[in-house]
Amino acid sequence: MSAEKLYTIVLEHSLEVLLEAATMEQVEAFWDVHDSHYFGLRMENETGPHVRVIVTNEIPEEEAELCAG
Repeated sequence: MSAEKLYTIVLEHSLEVLLEAATMEQVEAFWDVHDSHYFGLRMENETGPHVRVIVTNEIPEEEAELCAG
């Protein structure tokens, strides 16, 4: 069994799984493709073997204000 840490990306509010049991390289590739669509990137259980990464598709208020004006 591999000792490599795995990551699952989950959409906040709906808990939809966007990427499951991925390596850090896969997470980085996902983020490179989707960084304008998802925000937040909050990690849970960072010290464990399987990290849950929470993202949202709602623009944070401070970013929305910067984009508006």
